[in-house]
Amino acid sequence: FNAEKMHLALGKVKDLNGLHGRWDVIRHHPVTVLDVAHNEDGIKQLLLQLSLFTFKKLHIVFGIVKDKEISKILSLLPKTAAYYFTRAQIPRALPEEELLSKAKEYNLEGVAYPNVNEALLHALKNAGVQDMILICGSVYLVGEVDEAFKNEIL
Repeated sequence: FNAEKMHLALGKVKDLNGLHGRWDVIRHHPVTVLDVAHNEDGIKQLLLQLSLFTFKKLHIVFGIVKDKEISKILSLLPKTAAYYFTRAQIPRALPEEELLSKAKEYNLEGVAYPNVNEALLHALKNAGVQDMILICGSVYLVGEVDEAFKNEIL
């Protein structure tokens, strides 16, 4: 057993197997994170992770599929964040306008966008360098984030 080799290997898991979307930091100014949290337990874990970070304002790009416990998930989300409601480009996705309407019932304020990349572009325009942007709610949504947004190309 070689602890050094194990740590090196674990540090390369995402590169070796292509697994992405669990607290996957794709930019640093502002910190921009992809996370595939899409159910009640996942959102609770995501909120615990968020509590470990310091940021000025939180911007959340959020989309979800129709068959999830939408009300429970929306009730957990932070009320002080700026929201960019969107949807994955799949039939199961909850339409962004319907998601916005449901979110308002939980005092979540935001704007609806037809796809994740447009929503993320607006979040990046609105966010300061000390803010955080979080893209979450659906595995499909996270998978549709354009590579151009990663590593501060844009």
